[in-house]
Amino acid sequence: MRSSVLKLLLVLLIAGVAGAMIARDPGYVLMVWGDASLETSLWFALLLLLLGWLLWRMLAVILAVLLGSRGSIQAWRHRRQERRVREETTRGLLALIEGDWPRARKELDAASNHMDEPLVNQLGAARAAHSMGDAAGRDEYLEAARVGSPKAGLAVGITRAALEIDDEQWEQALATLLKLRKEAPRNAAVLRMLRVTYEALEDWQSLAGILPDLRRSGVMDEADSVALERQVWCAELHRAARVDAGREGRQQALEQAWNRIPKPLRKDPLLLQTQVRELRDLGAEPAAEQLLREGLRANWDNELIELYGWVKGSDPAAQLAEAEAWLTARPNNPALLLTLGRLAMRHHQWEKAREYLEASVAQDKTMEAEAELGRLLLHLGDHGAAARHLAESVRQMRTLLPELPLPEQPMPQEGH
Repeated sequence: MRSSVLKLLLVLLIAGVAGAMIARDPGYVLMVWGDASLETSLWFALLLLLLGWLLWRMLAVILAVLLGSRGSIQAWRHRRQERRVREETTRGLLALIEGDWPRARKELDAASNHMDEPLVNQLGAARAAHSMGDAAGRDEYLEAARVGSPKAGLAVGITRAALEIDDEQWEQALATLLKLRKEAPRNAAVLRMLRVTYEALEDWQSLAGILPDLRRSGVMDEADSVALERQVWCAELHRAARVDAGREGRQQALEQAWNRIPKPLRKDPLLLQTQVRELRDLGAEPAAEQLLREGLRANWDNELIELYGWVKGSDPAAQLAEAEAWLTARPNNPALLLTLGRLAMRHHQWEKAREYLEASVAQDKTMEAEAELGRLLLHLGDHGAAARHLAESVRQMRTLLPELPLPEQPMPQEGH
């Protein structure tokens, strides 16, 4: 309040002084422009100058506001378009996740036309077109993404390969992935899809070739890596045993494939079983027996020892003696006792075979041991014991058969 009064008094004082000066001497100003002239007092001329300056300032402010409004309108329009593009992209991506392919394609395509970097929208639209069965549209979006974003070639290629795999276009996917691997040898996504493609094509040699990179890239943990390596080499052994080269050629191919397996893996029981069975099926039982003998010396395995009883070595007596030597360390092993019974039968030592088989059944009444003992006893003339053991083996086999009704046992007839 006090400051307002002081300001008013100051204004009145200035006005009074100015009024006194004007009254005492108004001054004189003459302005000439060509033939025109203007005469006025000094104070009026100063007032005109002040009014002119104020008018100029007002005009400058108005122009600034007008020009600024134009820029503001353009900025507002730009922000509005950016918001619309973001909303369309969001709706498109949500539709893509939800599986609404036509809507996803429409929204993503519409938004990409107003974007400086439409890569994500184009890749999403390509996925939507693929899911709609429009291969031409898919390829068009992918090509536009490749041309529009040259530095994103890896992302575009990975998307293309994934869609080709989804469509089971294995040859095209392989070509795409091999090209990508040259650009990014350790890329996890590329390696993961290469694994799937090689498995689908049953190209086990190529899959074996990328196993080290699969491990180093962290695509697989140790357990998965070991399981895949076993699968790869088992499949390669199976393939080698079936090449179109005659029995000798197949055996040679099988042995070559076995030698390609890393030495530590050749002790793996599953791979040993596979190799032995393939050799046995080719009629190369002596080679299979020798391989089994070496494998069992290095690493005992019950399934391998059972398989040892299925192969016929070049010297049955030596084969039996080798297995009996293992009995010292494992006197009550039912698998070894079953194998010894079979090897004794192969060597025509029937009583010894019976003893081994009875000992195996005493330790574990497995279906195989019961059936083998029953078969031997039947041929030895002990029909009662043979019937009991064969019946037991059939009883165990029932778990492999469907449940079906059976006739009641016939009543004994009189006089019989």
